[in-house]
Amino acid sequence: MMAVSSGSPRPRWWLALILLALAMRLFALFLASGVPHIGDPANYLRLAEALQAGQGLALPRVDGAEPVPTALYPPMLPLLLAGVGLVVPLSALTLCIVNSLIDIAAALLLGRLSTQLGRPDLAVPLGLAYLVWPSIALMAPLAYKEGLFIALLLASLVALLETRRGGMRWAVASGAAAGAMILTQPAATPFLPLAFFALMPAFERRGRWLRVSLIAAAVAVLVMLPWWVRNAMTFGSFIPLTSSGGLALWQGAHPAGGMQFQPPPSSWALTGELAAAQLAQSAAWQTILSDPLGYVQRCLAKFPTSFIMTNWAIDQLVFAKSQPLPELARWPLLRLAPTFAELIAVTIATIGIMRLPRSIPARLLWASVAHVMLFGIWFEFSERHRIFMAPFILMMAATVMASPDRRGADHN
Repeated sequence: MMAVSSGSPRPRWWLALILLALAMRLFALFLASGVPHIGDPANYLRLAEALQAGQGLALPRVDGAEPVPTALYPPMLPLLLAGVGLVVPLSALTLCIVNSLIDIAAALLLGRLSTQLGRPDLAVPLGLAYLVWPSIALMAPLAYKEGLFIALLLASLVALLETRRGGMRWAVASGAAAGAMILTQPAATPFLPLAFFALMPAFERRGRWLRVSLIAAAVAVLVMLPWWVRNAMTFGSFIPLTSSGGLALWQGAHPAGGMQFQPPPSSWALTGELAAAQLAQSAAWQTILSDPLGYVQRCLAKFPTSFIMTNWAIDQLVFAKSQPLPELARWPLLRLAPTFAELIAVTIATIGIMRLPRSIPARLLWASVAHVMLFGIWFEFSERHRIFMAPFILMMAATVMASPDRRGADHN
C-alpha cells in the first residue's frame, strides 16, 4: 500500500505499481511454466478438458475409467476455461493472461465502487493496489477461481449502487453477477446478503434498497436454476451449491487439518460422490462431538493464523512436481514476503475500522469478517479462503490513510 493524498496520485506511482504488478505476474509465470498443476487448479483444468470433450462436468475416476459427472466443483470457472480452451491451449501463459484480464476488470470495478462511495480520488490507487496484492498477482498462471469470484462480487455490488441513479436493469445486472458469483464460489453465498446490508446506508431510501435487493436475489436464483436442474437430473437429488460440504466439514474438523489439506480415505472415493459426502459428514460430526471444545478452539484460531501463514499461491508454485527450482521452497523470505506485505495493509485497515467505524468501507470489511467467523472457519479454511477480503481491506486502508481525521467519511 502506498500513502495517498486528497489529490490524484502522481503518475510515477502509477507506473511503479503497474510495473510491479507485471513483474509479479511474470515471476509467477516463470515458476509455473512447464510445471504440472496440483490440487484444485489441476481439477479445474480436468473439468475444462471434459467439457471440451463433450463429457460435461466430469472428473476421472480413481480406477482410471471414463470420467464421471461431478458436483464437487462449481461450474463457472470450468465453463470459462473450456471456452478459452476452444480458442487457445490452456497453458500457464494463457491462464496468466486470462486471470490478469479478470484482475484488471476487478481493479476497475473496485475503483468504480470507491467513486460511488464518494472517494473518486482513491479509485486509481485502489485499483493499482489490488493488482499488486500478492495473493492475487501470484495466482495469475494458475487455474483458480478466487480472481473471478472477486470480480463478480464487485460487479454485483457496483451494479447494486448504480440502481440509485439508473433503472431496474442495474438490479437485474446485480443479480446476474451475484448468481454467477455463487456458481463460482458457493461457499461465499452467505456473504452477499451481508454485503448488501452493509451498502444500505448508501441509499437515501431504505425501501428502494430493499426493492432492488429483492430483485437481485430473484435474478440470482434464476441464474442458478440450470445448475439445480442439471444436478437433479444427474444425481437424482437437489444440490443447490456443490456436493463438497461434507468433505469441507471433515477437513475443517480434522484435528490435524482445517488449514492444511488432508487426503480423505481412499475408500470413500469408491462409494460414489454423494455417499462419500455422507461418510465425510458423519466422520466430521464424530470428531466434533468427541471434542467440541477442541473443535471450537481450533476453528477460532484459523482466522488470525491465516494472516501469518505462508502465501498459498507461492506454495502452489514452489512445491509443484517437477519444479525446476526446488531450492525456492527452502527460502523462507520468498514464501513469507507476501504475508508481510499483506499484513501492512491489514494493520492499517484495522486502525481504519476503529477510526471510521460507521463508514461503508468499514461496514463492508466487518461484513467480510462476520462471514468468515459465522460461515468460514468451521470448514476447511486457510489464507486462500479469505482472499475475497482483499478489496475491502485495501479500501479501508486507503480511506484511513487519505483522510484519517475526516469525520464526514463516517457516512460515505
